[in-house]
Amino acid sequence: MPIYENDEHEFLSSKAKKIENNDYVHGMLFLTDKRLIFEKKGHSSFLRASPAVLDLNLFLYNVENANFAKPAFPIFTKQVLSIEYYGESQKLLRVDFAIKKPKAWVDQITRLATVAKRDEANKKEKEMLENKKHELDMARAKAPRANIGMAVFGDDKKKNPYQNIRENMAENNNDENLPDTAHRCPRCGYPVTDDMTYCPNCGHKIK
Repeated sequence: MPIYENDEHEFLSSKAKKIENNDYVHGMLFLTDKRLIFEKKGHSSFLRASPAVLDLNLFLYNVENANFAKPAFPIFTKQVLSIEYYGESQKLLRVDFAIKKPKAWVDQITRLATVAKRDEANKKEKEMLENKKHELDMARAKAPRANIGMAVFGDDKKKNPYQNIRENMAENNNDENLPDTAHRCPRCGYPVTDDMTYCPNCGHKIK
C-alpha cells in the first residue's frame, strides 16, 4: 500500500493489470483526492522475494481524460480503463488498465481531477501574485527616497525656499516705484499694502 500525505484521502482501490505492449503487469490501483497510483505486485519464491514497486504516481491535475471500454462479450474480454494525462515534458500520454467496474473509476477520476485542476490553478495564481508583490517590495526598497515638498539645489540645503523670489522682487521692484502705502512681505518680499492681512504671493500672515 502506498504512503499517503496527511491531508490525502483514498477513494478507490482494486486489483488491476496494467497493459504494456499487449502484456499484463499485475498490481494494485489506488485513487485518492490527489493522485492515481499503481503498485506493481511483488513476487515471492522459496529462495527470493521482492516487494511491491511504485509503477505510476500520477497527480490528478495532470489528467486530461478518463474513459472505459466495455466489450460486447465481457465473459471472454477484460474491461479496460484508459487514462490520458500530461507527462513531465507536457506531452499527452496514455495508460490502460484491465480492471473491474471501470465506470466507477471513470466517474470518480473525472470528478476529483476537476477539483484538483481548480485547486492547482488557484495555487499557481496565488504564487504568481506573491512573487509579483515580492518583486515590487524589493524594487521599492532599492529605489532612492524622494524629497517630498521641496527641491534643494546646490550645497546650501538650509537656504530659504523663498530667497529666489525675494531677490527677483528686489531686482524688479525698487522701493522708489512703490506707493507710500506699500510694504514688502517679510517672508517672500512681495509688495503688500496696509489693508492686506495675508501676502497674496505666499500666503504669509502680515497682520
